[in-house]
Amino acid sequence: MTEEIIKLSNSDIWSSAKLEWNFEYAYYSEELQRCLCGHYPIKNVCVIKNSDNKNETEVGNCCVNKFLGIEDGNKIFTSIKKLKIDKSKSMSPEVLEYLRKKNVLTEFDYKFYSDTIRKRKLSDKQLAIRERINQKLIDFTSYESNSNFTRINLVLKWAEDKSWFDKTFVNSLKSSCEKKGKLTEKQTLALESIIKKLKIE
Repeated sequence: MTEEIIKLSNSDIWSSAKLEWNFEYAYYSEELQRCLCGHYPIKNVCVIKNSDNKNETEVGNCCVNKFLGIEDGNKIFTSIKKLKIDKSKSMSPEVLEYLRKKNVLTEFDYKFYSDTIRKRKLSDKQLAIRERINQKLIDFTSYESNSNFTRINLVLKWAEDKSWFDKTFVNSLKSSCEKKGKLTEKQTLALESIIKKLKIE
C-alpha cells in the first residue's frame, strides 16, 4: 500500500508522504470493497485526504492503522457495531466529537448526548432521543452516504479552477448530506444531472 499512497502524495519518500494524509470519513459497506493494498474483501472503509494536494482515497481500517498510524476508524467502527446490535447503547466520546466536527449534530443533540453519555438508565423520552442520535451515526457512516460524498466532492474538485461554475447548490447538497446522512431522490437526480451534463469524471 505504501507505493499506492506515495503515488497520490507530493513527496516520493514514505516517511514524509504519510504525514500528508489525514482521516476524513469512515463508513461501513454492506457491499464488499477492495482496499488500496489489493486486499479483498473489506467492509470497514476509511476515507483519507491529503492535506497538501487534496487527493482522497479509500483504504481498509487495518491498513490505515498499520501503515499510517491513524486510529480514528477503530472507535467509529466499534461504536457502529455496538449500536447496530443495540441502539440504546452509547457511542464513545471520541465518536461523538467526530460527528460534531462533521456538523452532523445539532447543538441540542450534542449537549444532550454529552450530558447523558454515561447514563445507563434513561427515561423513555431520553432513550428515544439517544436512539435518534445513534441513528444519525449509522446513517452518516453508511455506504450510501459515502457514495454521495464521493460524487459531491468529485464535482467540487472539478470546479476548483472554474470560476464560472456556481458551487452554491453543490455545497448545499454536501451540507444536507452531512446533516441527514443521505440525499433525497430529487437531490441525487440533480447531482447526477450536473455530472452528466458537464461530463465530469
